Amino acid sequence: MGQYERVVQSAAEKLLEDERLRGNLTDDEANLLVNWAVERLESRVDRAQDETTARATAQAEVARLRPAMSKINALLAAGKTPTAADVTQALGLRASRATAQGQLDRKSLIQTLTSQLSEEWNT
Repeated sequence: MGQYERVVQSAAEKLLEDERLRGNLTDDEANLLVNWAVERLESRVDRAQDETTARATAQAEVARLRPAMSKINALLAAGKTPTAADVTQALGLRASRATAQGQLDRKSLIQTLTSQLSEEWNT
């Protein structure tokens, strides 16, 4: 963990407390999604120059992560496995290698989408 460990932990707890972000996922699937979110928080917050900036960054990142996680959770409701193209469109992502791969298992779909979200958010 970085120098703003408490800031990251507090932000991560806000995400973990919200069942709407992972309630439709198996434990393994939820772990993939949560681990991605925490790693994303850590990487963004650790770049902050001071604690005030770290808190603002964490707040902004939670605001960005929450709707994406909620949409992924909703799309995977009731054991469904939507196509990557369906989820990519629902998340507002550009068509890319995720859509080219078509039908993926749920864990692979989560990994592909979180990777693609990170790539787009980093540009």
